[in-house]
Amino acid sequence: MERTKSSLSIARALVQGKKTSAPVPLTTKITKIRIPLRNDLVLDGMSADDAAGSINAEWIDVVPHPDKSVAAERVILYIHGGAYILASRRTHRSITWRLAKYAFARVLSVDYRLAPEATFPIPLYDVINAYRYLIDPPADSGLPKYHPEQISFCGDSAGGGLATSLMLYCRDTGNLPMPGAVGCFSPWYDLTQSFPAWLVNEPYDYLPDGTTDPKYMSEDRSQMYVKHNDDMLNPLASPSLAVEDPSKPIPPMLIQVGDAERVRDDGIVFSQNSFPTSRIRLEVYEDQLHVFQMFAILEPFSRFALKRMGQFLFEQTGASQIRRPDVPHEALRVSTAPGYPIEEIPDAIGIIDDGARLLVERGVWTRSMNDTSLFVVHKKGRIERRPTVLNMHEADLDEIVKQADAELRASGLVTETLPVEHDEDGNVVGTSDVDEAPIATLSLHGTHALM
Repeated sequence: MERTKSSLSIARALVQGKKTSAPVPLTTKITKIRIPLRNDLVLDGMSADDAAGSINAEWIDVVPHPDKSVAAERVILYIHGGAYILASRRTHRSITWRLAKYAFARVLSVDYRLAPEATFPIPLYDVINAYRYLIDPPADSGLPKYHPEQISFCGDSAGGGLATSLMLYCRDTGNLPMPGAVGCFSPWYDLTQSFPAWLVNEPYDYLPDGTTDPKYMSEDRSQMYVKHNDDMLNPLASPSLAVEDPSKPIPPMLIQVGDAERVRDDGIVFSQNSFPTSRIRLEVYEDQLHVFQMFAILEPFSRFALKRMGQFLFEQTGASQIRRPDVPHEALRVSTAPGYPIEEIPDAIGIIDDGARLLVERGVWTRSMNDTSLFVVHKKGRIERRPTVLNMHEADLDEIVKQADAELRASGLVTETLPVEHDEDGNVVGTSDVDEAPIATLSLHGTHALM
């Protein structure tokens, strides 16, 4: 991935081919379909042409479902990951067929249109249409109407972000009913990639810093998914910026992240700060990388995580009018020790705090982070439970930076003092401009040498 990030065409050639399809059991049936797009619901930022046509999708059935006119007990609407620019329903079959098995469900896996050809909000529009296909199918299709409580949204990485954005769209607009549940594997909730884990876990995770293809990237466009960087701060693009509304409760959610992955903090911030009292279970898996569930063919720990997700979606959705198990707001750590013991995390935000402190101590806290989700979340007053790098007193942060400066000077890596600067409100915002900094490792995306 790192070697192909400068060329989108090469990366797609490696990932999109038919030979990249994940193997499935011979008894698993895959039925390819087309989902028509409707032009009666066009999102801001779209044209009429964007709402025309159809998208590819497929049904995954582990248990035969011969009559398409009869509704199944439950359906998982699955949205694949790939940074919004790569992959397909085929590449993620190692996840989708197992979810179908473990959740006793049909899985509808969709191919939304990819960036940079289709930018935000077009992929969101596509998955909205996939949901409508289930709850309000075309009149002449002969397909059954599913009730929302029979349906769960599920996705990984960018697909986890889209699954959550779809849920937020339902909540905020009222145009569509809420689903029965939402499940996310390593969701990408922060397009600015500004939470500490993005830098702290860089040596361990396989995710690259991001594409650098000059055909699409510019100073005003850091992600192919958006036309301009301003769009990255839209909660429907970066769900970590969404805000809990007690009058509009969200459905039960299960978010699984790996402790060693670069977007680990995205799930923590969303569950612990954006929605601090909602029915969300956060599971942090020890030593795991981004979307480690993809390695289920090799790793029992990955299969264990998929089974837990399947069980969760099974319990929280279905046509049967039974009492669903309560989902408390909780954060759990899942260990790789024999038996995979699970314990409560009393302060999940502390994981982010520790990463942020580490970055300050290493001298990589920069002014550029003032325009990222990290500081937007801070300005909304949600990360405030501990005296952390996000809100500690100036004197405390000054002392940390001075200590880090002394250590760097002693190491011979730096020969100048790293000044501490403050914004107009007196908050510490980082070191001097990157161009003036004595070492290149002070930039937001250039910290590898210190990790």
